[in-house]
Amino acid sequence: MKTYEICRRQLALGLGFLFLALLLSMNQVQKQREALAERIAPSLLRFHILANSDSPADQQVKLEVRSLILDYIQELLPDRQGKEETIRCLREQKAAIEETASQYLAQRGYPYKAALEITRCYFPTRVYDNMVIPCGQYDAAQITLGKGDGHNWWCVLYPRFCFVDAACKEIPRESRNQLRNQINQDDYLALENHRPDFEFRFRLFPSFSFSKSPNPDYSTAASPVTPQS
Repeated sequence: MKTYEICRRQLALGLGFLFLALLLSMNQVQKQREALAERIAPSLLRFHILANSDSPADQQVKLEVRSLILDYIQELLPDRQGKEETIRCLREQKAAIEETASQYLAQRGYPYKAALEITRCYFPTRVYDNMVIPCGQYDAAQITLGKGDGHNWWCVLYPRFCFVDAACKEIPRESRNQLRNQINQDDYLALENHRPDFEFRFRLFPSFSFSKSPNPDYSTAASPVTPQS
């Protein structure tokens, strides 16, 4: 009986050390990703839209406004427009973009409006088939529908990594080349080679798991992304 108790305690102690090691490892990986994001962030502009609420109707119209505004923005911007030119254009067209979105909401019978601002937000890791954009603080064109209390949708507006079709997960060569020409080559290779989608599970505790994979359903990201100061 004593031998059994000793073994059980040793097992518990070993699992405790393993648990601590995993936490430390995950924390280190998180810091590395955020450091990489800090280096590449000056070259990227994110797109971020917040739904009024999590009701099915508000979530649906969020996706409709997303597609409408992305199409509108693409028509405004030349193909080879840079990040600063993109931000300047969005600021100049702010009223027109807000009016376009708000008019659509009114036509669909929604009592709230859309607001656009250029801000800085924290974004989760975004995994594509051929590249990973790490979590961190990025400049963003953020559209808030109504109260903005619902789940959000996000992508990379510059270079053009925005795909409204969830099946499209490979970044075009032209967009990758735009990014390659603006950031450190080692950082670019890190984006191409990095795959942060690993998961740890304890068979002894099947309901308990660590997952570092971002939510693959980008149309309904896990929770509203809010600026972290």
